[in-house]
Amino acid sequence: THNDHVTNGIALCPNLHRAFDRGLVSIANDYSILISQHLIENDQHAYALSALANRKMQLPHQKLYYPDSKALVWHRENVFRK
Repeated sequence: THNDHVTNGIALCPNLHRAFDRGLVSIANDYSILISQHLIENDQHAYALSALANRKMQLPHQKLYYPDSKALVWHRENVFRK
């Protein structure tokens, strides 16, 4: 949608960014991290994404800058592979 508003962005490392774009990771209404059952990885690896499951993401200090909940719902419904 070319929405460059700060609430439409999430700072992610490259591997997490790719997983998010591919629907392997998403964010719940309570800002906990969801991991797709389609993710195939070595869960013993130090940087395994599955270790993030159900952990809360770090949020900005001001609620004004939290990720837009409507955008997160859209991602879960249209991109995330449950």
